[in-house]
Amino acid sequence: MSEPSDDGVVKHRPLPSVGIPLLRDEVRASRVRRIVGASVVGVGLLGALISVLVSPELWGLGGSAADSVDEPPVAADPPPLHELDEPEADLDDLDAPPVEELPAEEPLGDGEGTRVVRPFGTSPGFRPALVAAGCTGAEADQLISALDGVMDFRRCRPSHEMVIERDLDGHLSRFEYRASTTQIYEARRTVEGTLVGSQVEVPIERVRLRRGGTIQSSLGTALEAAGLGRTLVGVFVETFEREVNFNTQTRAGDTFRIIVDEERVGGELLRYGTVHAIEVRGQRVGAHRAFWFETSPDHGDFFDSTGRAVHGGWLRTPLRYDHLSSGFDPRRMHPILRRIVPHNGVDYAAGTGTPVWAAADGVVTFVGPRGANGNLVSLRHENGYETHYAHLSRFASGLARDARVEQRQIIGYVGSTGRSTGPHLHFGLKRNGRFVDPQAELNGPGRMMGAAHLGRFRRQVRDLERELDAIELPSTPAVDSAPEAPSEAAPAATADGEPTD
Repeated sequence: MSEPSDDGVVKHRPLPSVGIPLLRDEVRASRVRRIVGASVVGVGLLGALISVLVSPELWGLGGSAADSVDEPPVAADPPPLHELDEPEADLDDLDAPPVEELPAEEPLGDGEGTRVVRPFGTSPGFRPALVAAGCTGAEADQLISALDGVMDFRRCRPSHEMVIERDLDGHLSRFEYRASTTQIYEARRTVEGTLVGSQVEVPIERVRLRRGGTIQSSLGTALEAAGLGRTLVGVFVETFEREVNFNTQTRAGDTFRIIVDEERVGGELLRYGTVHAIEVRGQRVGAHRAFWFETSPDHGDFFDSTGRAVHGGWLRTPLRYDHLSSGFDPRRMHPILRRIVPHNGVDYAAGTGTPVWAAADGVVTFVGPRGANGNLVSLRHENGYETHYAHLSRFASGLARDARVEQRQIIGYVGSTGRSTGPHLHFGLKRNGRFVDPQAELNGPGRMMGAAHLGRFRRQVRDLERELDAIELPSTPAVDSAPEAPSEAAPAATADGEPTD
């Protein structure tokens, strides 16, 4: 834009520079040009983005046949040699969890159909496990209805097995659930077409074994040499706990005898059943025999030949334990607090869930959590005695304050609750309000059997004694040697047990 000067000559405005501001119209025009330019660039970028997003090659979508003719795809470079045999991964499957394949079907005998065997696995419930095994939803509902009340669906475990059988038409004909060797449940389809559930009766073969042996290194090794299992060590330890300390009194040359039922299923050892009689003879321990006798169909115990209970009025060890990890010690150095704290009881190391028994008949005075003791059960007994069972993982069902319990009744299960360094039972004993050593105190004679049972018991003992005497022992001379601990007794491990008050 130009303007006249004082002398009438038209002069042009100088070109804009850094030091000369634009006029108002020029500012407006410059702003419009910038907006239009930015819009053009934005539209171009948006169009390019859209063309990339809708590209068929990106999403693995093939074009039409005509597109393939007009624009043939450019061959890609060959992959490296180590990738030639690798399958191509679909983009949609990169983050997808692996799909668990169904087990292969196997034919039934005589071409009657097929069978699938599958573990229960990690399914969140019985119905999802059935569906995962190949059942339809309708079949799963039918099986649940047929087995309801026959088996407890809450007790399913990942290792349990399920068997699904189908006829030639693919229809479900039979289902089997194997919880253990002897716990098997099934549902069969009747001629009417309905599924009926039941528990399978598994025949158990019982064989009476009469074995004996000589101890050279440990009782467990001697039992194995006699063709028996080490699990029977616990029977000897528990039965003769008042008379024999197998950790310190065992000598090479000591002998044992045992009469026990062996239970088998299909020729395979299932477990040991009733131990009818046991004997141990040693240089330091002397000779001891014990005979199992049931005073009622659901209650039995070991008695000596006179009819007196070998366990005494008390159980010094109210559980089957692995080893004694800490004894009664008023001056013990606490393993956690690192200061002298009286250890008013005995610690028995055992696996979590091991049953804990009442040491004698009594009344429950406390059941519940109690500070450093964790889950605690306290019992009151005759003659001013109290027992305390600490660090339990859980309590026996129905156990409550003021309830009466009998000796060997399960009151809880081993755990590591409270101030504890590992799973164990802290067993404390009070006499007239003061803590005493259970191992030294609970060593009195057992109760005499009632007169009503003595006649039958003595006849049974005569037969068992003849059987024990007939068991031959290896002829190994007795050798006096230093005490040795059975190999099945693990080295003592520190485990904490707090006083109960």
